[in-house]
Amino acid sequence: MTVALGKLMLVGQQVGAEVPVADTMVKELDACTLLAPAEIAQVVGRPVERDFRNDLGLQADGSYSSTCVWIIEQADGVELNPRAPLGGRSFVILNATQWPAGSGLASGFLQDFRDAADNGEIPSAPTPKEFGDEALWWGDGLAVRSGDISLGVSVVIAGAKSRPRIVYEEQLAPYIMQHVASQTAD
Repeated sequence: MTVALGKLMLVGQQVGAEVPVADTMVKELDACTLLAPAEIAQVVGRPVERDFRNDLGLQADGSYSSTCVWIIEQADGVELNPRAPLGGRSFVILNATQWPAGSGLASGFLQDFRDAADNGEIPSAPTPKEFGDEALWWGDGLAVRSGDISLGVSVVIAGAKSRPRIVYEEQLAPYIMQHVASQTAD
């Protein structure tokens, strides 16, 4: 995930559009609408400077993938590190994928983390969590499945020594789930 962070770019998209996929329509999901800057600031204790959206868009498997990054105001005394993700800035990243309705493909997102642990690609086995239909913490973030939507949220606070990142991710998850529920209730 950190390699991809350095390559994120702002991509303009029409928000909420339905994208045709073969004989179905997949609703475009905008990850930036699933967390508010005020919600992030309340959890991490620092204001959000800005956010940017980077969607992969419609994929060959019929999914629509959206990513949002919120840059957090740097704490006093914390120096930037040009070799760290996003130059050592503090940030929240959320990836949201809308899968074709009824496809069951959202479960594969979480299974990929289990497989990665089994193959030694991540250092430890994912830990189950109580969000959405299924969730797990995989060491660098929280992955959640809710219906045909999969979500991954990671928080990086530069210079943080006291709170483990999972605390932030678990506190952001209810906000994300609330926004997902309100957008999928239509």
